[in-house]
Amino acid sequence: MNALLHLTHDCNLRCPYCFTGKKFDREMTIDTAKKTADFIVDYAKQHGQRAVFSFFGGEPMMAWPVMKELVLYAEQVAKDAGVTALFRMNTNGMLIKDEHLAFFEEHDLIFILSIDGHEEMHDSERVTEGGVGSHAVLAKKLPRFLEHNPGLMASVVITPHNVVHAAKGISYLWEQGFRYQIIKPDVTQAWSRENVAELERQYNAVAEDYLTRTRAGDELYLNLLDDKWINHAKGAEGLSIRCDVGSSQISISPAGNLYPCVRWVKEDEDGVPNLGNVFDGFKPEQLAKIRAESAAPKQPCGDCSYNDGSCANECACEHYSATGRIDTPAPALCEHERVMVPIANRVGNTLWRERNPVFMQKLYPTLPKLIQIRTDRNDQADDGANP
Repeated sequence: MNALLHLTHDCNLRCPYCFTGKKFDREMTIDTAKKTADFIVDYAKQHGQRAVFSFFGGEPMMAWPVMKELVLYAEQVAKDAGVTALFRMNTNGMLIKDEHLAFFEEHDLIFILSIDGHEEMHDSERVTEGGVGSHAVLAKKLPRFLEHNPGLMASVVITPHNVVHAAKGISYLWEQGFRYQIIKPDVTQAWSRENVAELERQYNAVAEDYLTRTRAGDELYLNLLDDKWINHAKGAEGLSIRCDVGSSQISISPAGNLYPCVRWVKEDEDGVPNLGNVFDGFKPEQLAKIRAESAAPKQPCGDCSYNDGSCANECACEHYSATGRIDTPAPALCEHERVMVPIANRVGNTLWRERNPVFMQKLYPTLPKLIQIRTDRNDQADDGANP
């Protein structure tokens, strides 16, 4: 089970695109945290799964004492149950210090860093409660973060407001030493024709930069490109991102209530339907309903030529947030994919034709040696035929 734990509703930033609801000082109690650990480990054991604790928010580092005690308790509970416990976190990084990194190292807690590229892009959205940009503080921490984990993943949100900076922002992160980037367009917002046209210009620049770096031997991951190639290479059975909302993934609010995914939690109000709580367990009927809706075909996607694994239309959580239905993607997502799929195909085809070793090893790990043998043989044949 991958449990996304909302340790607090509070946050030290006020990003306008944030989907987790209003920010206020209410965090998970120690008692609820321990009960949550018991619930996750027990579910994982019953279903033969690992117990993945993914700390979320708000900003989870604002509930550091709770997080620390929960990790220590969960490790022991999981050990006693014979279950593997893993710890993950989504964070803005602003509050992380060396003492925290030491704890993360000791307990193998891996975090994803929310950072929207370079200063101009980042500070256009990611601001403090007083409206001050947060990039300057975060930039000073990046060398230490990347020293701690060279495989640190950056999570970048692109909006109609910051899209004009996207290519420079993504390039900046490569230059800082990030090798893994997840780009998330905010499709819950309204994207005008001008916004979409700018998105295409920016994505073409991103693709050319990626192509140049890959040709130079850089081993990079960019979800916009790599996920589509992986889906193509491995087929429907190997889709790299499948929505498992309400199945092997669940969100847990500070009060201990269970939700299908992160965008349902919001302020955790009584009027919002949930799937149960960590004290009493799941509500079977609600759980079955959400699973069935999530597995159903997406309403407008049936005849679309991109509905073959190319389109990133699997996120029920995102659909719910944008349209109020988990089986109906946002119109902005369709526009985004109409832009992105042809670009991904073009770059992928280019790297395939060039037999780029980085690309081949990533997607076809058994092929490069065969290709090299064939290349060597062809070279030898050419040498003999053309003295």
